[in-house]
Amino acid sequence: MTSTGQASGQHPAGAAIPLARTRFETEDLDLAHQYLVERLDHDLRVSEIAGGPLRHWRAEGGRFTVDDLHLPLDLVFSAQAPGPVIVELHAGLAERTLVDDHARLIPGDVLVHARPGERFEARAWRARLRTVTFDPDLFGEVAGGSPRFTGFRPVSAAAALRWRRTVEYLVENVLTGDTASALVLSTSARLLAATALSTFPSTVVLEPTGLDRHDAHPPTLRRAIAYLEENAAGEVTLAEVAGAARVTVRAVQLAFRRHLDTTPLAYLRQVRLDHAHSELTAASPGQTTVTAVAARWGFLNAGRFTGYYREAFGVLPSHTLLSAG
Repeated sequence: MTSTGQASGQHPAGAAIPLARTRFETEDLDLAHQYLVERLDHDLRVSEIAGGPLRHWRAEGGRFTVDDLHLPLDLVFSAQAPGPVIVELHAGLAERTLVDDHARLIPGDVLVHARPGERFEARAWRARLRTVTFDPDLFGEVAGGSPRFTGFRPVSAAAALRWRRTVEYLVENVLTGDTASALVLSTSARLLAATALSTFPSTVVLEPTGLDRHDAHPPTLRRAIAYLEENAAGEVTLAEVAGAARVTVRAVQLAFRRHLDTTPLAYLRQVRLDHAHSELTAASPGQTTVTAVAARWGFLNAGRFTGYYREAFGVLPSHTLLSAG
């Protein structure tokens, strides 16, 4: 087993944080059993390993953790979820039982595996699967209030596909490097949480109420804009923007849509693009890179940043950097 990095604690938004990753592989049944007991629970049974080694890859993104497991054995265990857990099955079969739900998974299925503090029982047969575990406070910071899942299966096949693609994108573009900026990790966590809330049935109310419509007036917009512009360099959630504007998340969203024909997060992206543009204009080409500037301002992928930048300023960010100084 190998472990690298550490992704805990408080860091400046632009700081490069070592990513905490774990890799484990064995064909020894006793070692596999000991390893799984330490990470799952003591009520665990495994069969003989067949079809290759047991493999586990873990990446910790600060507010979320991604685990990839290849289980060439039959596994039965019970555990208590530290936070919301979502599982996607890539191969084999699996079952999960809660007090109020029993689910059988086949390859391609996506499922809310457990909610915070819930004890569950699970079984996997020669399975390859991926789980995402969240900080239990993250959903409230993204959506406001105390949202919870009311169902376990995706609301549609398209929603399930969007979830799988989002996780895969983050694994390939954020979690495979040696470091990531604090702002990129916080943006990734919020993206995952928002995607989860739109993928599965939940208590989140999507449509604005009459009070929200009343509150979506210019003073609300001004307070929200002031908060976004003052905090663009750090972590920003819709719940925080709504708190600063003294209205609900839905009222903030409606205010931006009604008066600016945009969203709060799209407005924040433009503010960050403006800061990145200023930084590239003042930079020396040999002392920084477009990728470094993009990461400092919370853009997960330099290629996507380039597209946003060209749309906003009519030139490539590399051209701005080369003409600086």
